[in-house]
Amino acid sequence: MNEQNLQEAIVTYIQLKYKGVIYCASAGGLRTSISQAAKMKRAGYVKGVPDLQIMEARHNYYGLFIELKTKKGRLSTHQIQWIDDLNFKGYLARCCKGLEEAMDLIDWYLE
Repeated sequence: MNEQNLQEAIVTYIQLKYKGVIYCASAGGLRTSISQAAKMKRAGYVKGVPDLQIMEARHNYYGLFIELKTKKGRLSTHQIQWIDDLNFKGYLARCCKGLEEAMDLIDWYLE
């Protein structure tokens, strides 16, 4: 399963199990043309933002941010910095490798 398929599976999981939860997924993993990437950057897209944002306060956190990776995937320095900064600011930010790890974190956070 590649990261795109992983993100699609997680979004479907949230839609089916947690109706009404406010979330957003970034377009970071999608391949775009150079001109489209430039437009995204001008519109405010920032490199390294986690793939999934759940805007629900739980467990004394303001929200949950998840960077999704395959089992062999690695975080970039931008992604590491975002995760560190979000955790410092009162959010829960994690990297999850694979579907099961992401589902477990979401279940813990939302239930």
